Amino acid sequence: MEKVTDIEGPRKGALSWDDYFMGLAFLTAMRSKDPSTQVGACIVNDRNRIIGVGYNGMPSNCPNEDLPWGKKSTSGELATKYPYVVHAELNAVLNKNSESCAGCRIYTTLFPCNECAKVIIQAGIQQVIYASDKHSERLSAKASRRLFNLAGVEMRHYETEKELLALPLRYEERQSERDAMHASTTRTQSRNETCANHLSLSHRLPSMPSPVTPAPLACSACNACNASGSVETANERWHGWMAAATATGLACVIGGLGRRMRMRPASQLLRFR
Repeated sequence: MEKVTDIEGPRKGALSWDDYFMGLAFLTAMRSKDPSTQVGACIVNDRNRIIGVGYNGMPSNCPNEDLPWGKKSTSGELATKYPYVVHAELNAVLNKNSESCAGCRIYTTLFPCNECAKVIIQAGIQQVIYASDKHSERLSAKASRRLFNLAGVEMRHYETEKELLALPLRYEERQSERDAMHASTTRTQSRNETCANHLSLSHRLPSMPSPVTPAPLACSACNACNASGSVETANERWHGWMAAATATGLACVIGGLGRRMRMRPASQLLRFR
């Protein structure tokens, strides 16, 4: 059987496993609230499946604003971050989604301290890959190396030719698609604004009387008049004028009943807020 050959083949330049998992550790570190040092860790099993991730921060349910974040304080060690912060490696082990970390490897942006080294050994992790060893001269780092050597945990400094990974947060659409999306959004906003204006105006307009079939009456009857007479006469004129106004589309408002009654167009009297 003839072997089928891909014309294009696989994409070149894909991330290596080391770059991928260390990149994830650095990305996880961006969740840290520590103002001076942000550390991230990622635990991976022998099938390159992620077991757990973690970053340095305060314990759960402890408000970040209620605990100190400084390295030094004139008030003593209890006024610094060190007695309270949970390190990234410990959080990664505690956050594991597997029953065991035995046989796994851990990627960490900073070489583990002696306390994290104890946790790593006790969890059964067999390999530590670290990006930075800037605290190599500290006693805690020297103790970690001694513990790892005694427990048979392999230590490896992460090396890569890449200095930076660009991480997009969305795919770049074509210009025509962006223009169409913008036009659709603009039309939708315009319709929403029109509906909102109509709804607002409907609440402010006065209710109109029900249409009736009036007797013909010239528009001049709605001009300002100076009629006088009894209340009965005024009432008769009122009903006649309102019927005529309904038929002719001229809305009128009566200013008073009885002597010297005046009729004015509604546009001169109504004022909307």
